[in-house]
Amino acid sequence: MTDIQKKGSEGEKEFNKWLNNNNLNYLYIKQDSDSLSTLFKPWVKRPDFLVLIDSIGLIAVDVKNQEYKGGVYTLGYEHEIRKVIAFERLFRIPVWYSYLNKKGKEITWYWINALKAIEVGKLRRNKKEDIEFFAIKQEEFVEIKSDDDLGKLFTQRLPGFEKNFRQIGSLKPK
Repeated sequence: MTDIQKKGSEGEKEFNKWLNNNNLNYLYIKQDSDSLSTLFKPWVKRPDFLVLIDSIGLIAVDVKNQEYKGGVYTLGYEHEIRKVIAFERLFRIPVWYSYLNKKGKEITWYWINALKAIEVGKLRRNKKEDIEFFAIKQEEFVEIKSDDDLGKLFTQRLPGFEKNFRQIGSLKPK
């Protein structure tokens, strides 16, 4: 197991504990190669969890455990965001990224919707590894400490919807 995989596994364990501590219902999605149909493998990335939020419904969560560097969190373009958006489109379940923020014993999570990440992230290129990635400022995320904060997630999505509605014209009947 690589260092990145170990960090990812640690983040998933922390998120699992957080879900349990907040009495949230969820399904952990095993990430082995046999848990996804071969039809989807080259194009789709599974989230780590499906979380059922009372009176809202099901959301998919991909947990990240990476350092906040240079004033941004990052998401790979090709191997990450494109494949997660494909999952969202195929399964019609909104996908959220949740970044572990550990300060001493205090743990909070920075959440961003995958669609918003594309809207607000700045596409950059790592020339050394020849990969593209999105750099996303922390203020674009919603900080979630407990299940009481989860309502913030859905107010975050509204600006993206509003922007799309303006692009297609007024929705008011004539």
